[in-house]
Parts: sequence; structure tokens; C-alpha cells
Amino acid sequence: MAIPRVRDVMREVIITVRDNEPLLNVLRIMYSRNIGSVVVMNEEGRAVGIFTERDLVRVVAKNGDVSSLTVGDVMTRDVIVVEADASLIKAVHIMAKHGIRHLPVVDSEGRVVGIISIRDAAIALARLLVDLNISSLGLTEEEASMVREITDVDVDEGRG
Repeated sequence: MAIPRVRDVMREVIITVRDNEPLLNVLRIMYSRNIGSVVVMNEEGRAVGIFTERDLVRVVAKNGDVSSLTVGDVMTRDVIVVEADASLIKAVHIMAKHGIRHLPVVDSEGRVVGIISIRDAAIALARLLVDLNISSLGLTEEEASMVREITDVDVDEGRG
């Protein structure tokens, strides 16, 4: 069984905004869509920033009032991305190395084509364990049961 590629695990429908979008509007979008991040795009379809729940905590802790801010004022500008053709292992490595939970996925031209979360990656890796035959991994029955439960999760359930 081969390690999945990022394109096999990523979400192709991502929520994007422009940097001049009022932050309160972005927060309403995130709440209504039950998502943990939005990618901030330019006219060419390239990521110029990302805004996540962690950014919100930072902004509120520092500023308190967010009513006059745009997402461009508070987004993370140094966007770390992964290529759609990369292995899932590379995506997980990038997320672990940089301490991030949402990773925009780009095509060979650098345009954003999806997003992968650490949750998406964990579920895909658990499914891979099942495909490799749980009994040969030396897991306890409790661990095997947990892996089976993870693989039954609807990846659209409990987004965040």
C-alpha cells in the first residue's frame, strides 16, 4: 500500500478571501462554514496570507476590539504551502516542523488548489494503518479499536 499523495487527501473546496475583507466578516464565514482557517488570495490565485483560529486568539489577546480590522491586518503573511503531488508524509512533516494545522496546497504554477488539515492527515494515516492490516502492527485491542473508529469518521464532520 503506497503512502497517499496530498492531492488524495486535500480538500479542493477552500474558503478564500481578499486581504481587504473586514475581519468580522471573515469570522462570520469561518463560523457559518465550521472551518478553522481561510486562505487570503491575490488576483492571480496565489496565497498571500492565511488566517486561522490561532491568529484570532493572538489578535483578540493583543487588541481586544477587532471591529475596525481587516483580515490583511492580522493574517499570517509567510504562507507555508505544500505541492499537490507531494506525499502525505511530507505534508505532515511540514505541519509538525512549523507547528501549523492548516496547509494550503498548490499546483505546479503555485496556485492554491486545496487545503489539508492535520485532522485530514491523521484520518488518512489511520486508514492506511487499517489497509496495512491492523493485526500485524502489534497494537493492543484498545488501540486497534481506536484506529477503526478513526477510519469511520466522516471527514466533513466536526471541521475546525
